[in-house]
Amino acid sequence: MSSSTSFPSPPTREQLLAVTDRYLTAFANNKTHPMFMLTFFSTIYPVTIQHYPSSSTHPQASLLRGPNAVRSYFDLLATHWTRTAVHQRTIDVDPLTRTVILEGSVTWKWKKSGRSWVEEFTCTLTFDELLKIVSYAVRTDSPLKTCLMRAKDTDDDHVLSKTLTASRDSVWFSR
Repeated sequence: MSSSTSFPSPPTREQLLAVTDRYLTAFANNKTHPMFMLTFFSTIYPVTIQHYPSSSTHPQASLLRGPNAVRSYFDLLATHWTRTAVHQRTIDVDPLTRTVILEGSVTWKWKKSGRSWVEEFTCTLTFDELLKIVSYAVRTDSPLKTCLMRAKDTDDDHVLSKTLTASRDSVWFSR
């Protein structure tokens, strides 16, 4: 009697692209409930999520683990920002590792102030055998201040203008 171990065959490139497209479509829709986003993530393997600037010397410090981290990430997005103009292009699909890498950009807008900015990124998605996300990593390729996880709702030009005016006025008053 022989015992055979059956390993699942790798998904096709088309299957990986289809599940990635479904995820990105849900992500791009501001009306998608954060809890629905959890349905794209694995329940049989530990999941990780990471969103960091490319200039980070320790990107592993932004690595979050578990379904609560995933839920918190999407709750944070839904609470503070809307997104428009989500563009992406696939740069690599590897069925053997079940990984999809894409580059893209998204315009984020603060719900409170209405200020917006564009984040350019590289996103790596790794899937389990059921084509659920096990690893979600977003590296911001645009300047540090455009990284969503480093975003501040301030008008830098306005702050700079006030600083310059205050400096000019104090010089003027000191004469």
